[in-house]
Amino acid sequence: MRKPLVALILTESALALRSPLLWALALLTVAGRIATTWQDMPNWSVQTVDTATSALVIGAGTMLAAQLAVLRDARADAAELMEPLPVRPRTRTLAVLVAYPLAGVCVTVPAMAVQMGSLLVGSRPAGHADVRELATGVLLVALMGALGVAAGRWTPVLIAAPIGILLFFWSVVQFPRTWLLPVVPDLKLAVDPVRPPVWHLVYVAALVLLAGSVALLRDGRRPAPVLAAAVGAVAVVAAGALTLDSPAAAAAARTGDLRKSTLSVSDGADDCRQEKTTTYCAFPSYAQWIPLWRGAVEPVTEAVPEGPRDRLPGIVQRTATGVLDPAVAGRNILTTTQWGRNGAERESRRALAAQMAAAASGFPWGTQRAASPQGCDARGQARTVVALWLIGQTEQPVAATKTRKSITTDDGKQSATEVPASDLGSVDYGPAELGYARQLLASPGARERIWEHWAVLTAPATTLDQALPLLGLTPEPGSGTPKGTPCE
Repeated sequence: MRKPLVALILTESALALRSPLLWALALLTVAGRIATTWQDMPNWSVQTVDTATSALVIGAGTMLAAQLAVLRDARADAAELMEPLPVRPRTRTLAVLVAYPLAGVCVTVPAMAVQMGSLLVGSRPAGHADVRELATGVLLVALMGALGVAAGRWTPVLIAAPIGILLFFWSVVQFPRTWLLPVVPDLKLAVDPVRPPVWHLVYVAALVLLAGSVALLRDGRRPAPVLAAAVGAVAVVAAGALTLDSPAAAAAARTGDLRKSTLSVSDGADDCRQEKTTTYCAFPSYAQWIPLWRGAVEPVTEAVPEGPRDRLPGIVQRTATGVLDPAVAGRNILTTTQWGRNGAERESRRALAAQMAAAASGFPWGTQRAASPQGCDARGQARTVVALWLIGQTEQPVAATKTRKSITTDDGKQSATEVPASDLGSVDYGPAELGYARQLLASPGARERIWEHWAVLTAPATTLDQALPLLGLTPEPGSGTPKGTPCE
């Protein structure tokens, strides 16, 4: 029966690889992942996990296609038509069991390669790539294909595979931190995440063996599938226990719920480098981004006179969860674990440069920006033009906008109000200040004039009308009068 089995496997494989469902979901996965990550600088620690998790979609197509292939035997008069054939139901089940998971793997591997390759375009990746994560995603597709065969053999109804797919997705959403899932989407730690050890990979492989054996047992309890099922069950229990008992699992359990973490947001950002007058501190796996931060900040600091330049804050990386350490946040600018690419890096550069420009020109910066929830109006102030000119050393400054926020009053009531939003924080300014800053950026002698009158120009009390002669600018109609609470 070996030759008929090989021929049947080849035939089923050809059918599987022509499945429009499988390819459609693979293309959808690749397109979706590229679209959502195209403008984000990648962190390999995160992206390998997300790429493996995205294989669930391809696995869903593999599961449905495998079940449909098995259900051919359940069609009307199919058993009578297949009776004269030289292959038994067990052989047909085995052929589908080999062909469809293998086809799913063959589609998943290039899909993952395209996803990971797209992350290299215009990129300076951070973090650490773990091939075990990607291998887990590949095995996940094989597992779902084997479960599709088992579902078709034991419950020959079309609804079985869709229910199984829903259970897969529900489990991932409901229990994202359970290491007994085939794929673990929760990173456990925001920085240098603790991930399942190699035993988890063995655990998923054992699940594939167990699912395939269960599918073959439907055609009779022959020694081979019974033995394979027993070995698979033992391997699942053993590898699962070793996974849960591993040092990595214990380390992740000790971190608790990060949303309730009492750790400082900057805890662990101890890869520090002194570049000229600015200190940059990153999490070790993000140290590759320090040149990006320096490229955004250094043009601003070099446009500040030497005395004030020495008093400017440093740059320290922070996570999205945890508590602020006043000792760190009070004297440093906190930057996040996000950075743009492929066009979006301009916004990231401008945002970081703006915080340094705000600190240099006397505006609230960093965590101080939240001191006034309603924001303030910097129209008519000389330092507004200086700050926008400093931002322009890195990227062209842009107009301020308005955003709606809920403000809680003293009596506990909430009201929706428009709050200014600009690169300087909750600081409003108008076209006059932006226009003067752009004139300065186009003026060859602007730096010398600004440095000569730096103390006066950055004083909050200096008006724009007083500064224009010092800057060598001609007054224009519409010079700003504050429309809101003036910035102090």
